[in-house]
Amino acid sequence: MEPTEGMLCSVVVQFFEDFDFIEEVLRQFSWVDEILINDGPFAYAVELLGPVIGRDLGEPSRRARDVFSRLSAEMGVPIHYFYHQFEDEREKRLFGYGKARGEVVLSVDADELLLLNREMVEAFAASSALAASFNCYNFTYLNLLLISHPGAALSSPKPFAFRREAISPEEHINYLWLVGVEQQAASAEHFLAGTLCDGIHLTTIRSSYGASIKYGFYNCLYFKTAGKPLEGVYAEALNFFRQSLYPIELRTEVLARAMPDAIGFPMGHVLHRPQPGELPAAVASRQEDLSRAFNRNRVKRRISGSLLPSVPTYLLCEPGTDLQVALSVSGSARLKVVPLRLDAAPFSLEQGAAEHTWVGEALTVKELNLEAPDEEPSGDVVAYLLELTLWIAPEEKERFRASSLAPTFSLSVS
Repeated sequence: MEPTEGMLCSVVVQFFEDFDFIEEVLRQFSWVDEILINDGPFAYAVELLGPVIGRDLGEPSRRARDVFSRLSAEMGVPIHYFYHQFEDEREKRLFGYGKARGEVVLSVDADELLLLNREMVEAFAASSALAASFNCYNFTYLNLLLISHPGAALSSPKPFAFRREAISPEEHINYLWLVGVEQQAASAEHFLAGTLCDGIHLTTIRSSYGASIKYGFYNCLYFKTAGKPLEGVYAEALNFFRQSLYPIELRTEVLARAMPDAIGFPMGHVLHRPQPGELPAAVASRQEDLSRAFNRNRVKRRISGSLLPSVPTYLLCEPGTDLQVALSVSGSARLKVVPLRLDAAPFSLEQGAAEHTWVGEALTVKELNLEAPDEEPSGDVVAYLLELTLWIAPEEKERFRASSLAPTFSLSVS
């Protein structure tokens, strides 16, 4: 497509193996002049994520190239694909913004769907504002919103639109929502009054593969920020993967369940179920359409799978009173149970969780009471978040490692 007359608009999409919603996100921008895909991992996460992705992360993704080439042809919009291995997020953001040609640059993540059109952006370009935000609604599974505390606003203004000639690549870093990046305070007077549009943030609604990538990165970032090497359960998982020929599917399953955030309910948040009329109609309907496949059977009555010794496995199950757990190998087990309540105090694995420990025999069913102690129950329980950890004898652990196998579990709630 030839650039349109008047304002040029560029969209820079931050991307790395984030395929769950990328087609829907990009199709919202059929009216822009160019889309730039800023792809590539951070160097400090390569060690952990490489075994999960199963390819040389120094080279571009063939899958990504094929997807963006097809979408460019279908949409009639130039999609420029860039791939690098970056030192950190600052370097990646600077690179992508610096490649844009538009008068207005929209900085978008691969899990953000903006309800935006060209007329809105042209109105921003015609104003005196240098930056603009969108109303960011943070959704998780079960069509629930993640908010900071009971009664908090259902959305937060998230900066994303910039006048390129006025906001340099370095300056635009200060406006973004970033973790682990040094930033200066952005000037409030530069912002458009109010917000430009509504947006749906699907950050905790992901496939197992998508979750293992996103939260594998965040945990690597934590250790980098703390100035420590990867340790604890993540080092344990990495050692298993490094020394064995585990299939990609097993690596993905284990890592996607080895981080509480990856299960879709990050600690310290409040869950809220929007009531009719509480959300803009377009936000409610688009979000429901996008996440339907991920919500289906998300909270289960029966769950089975693989786990690594000493590495926690996080699971969601339906509310109930009794739980039956069976493990394929003898060992010591611990189960933490956290009720996920609507509009209650921020949930935590350290507070308000029931803890069960036992020494079990292989294939023997353990009966547990599932209800967590709660001095002042409040709010409907929509699910239980479980943390299951298994410890086995060193010789058993080595046997599994040598054979590229992992112990299995099954559980059911009644």
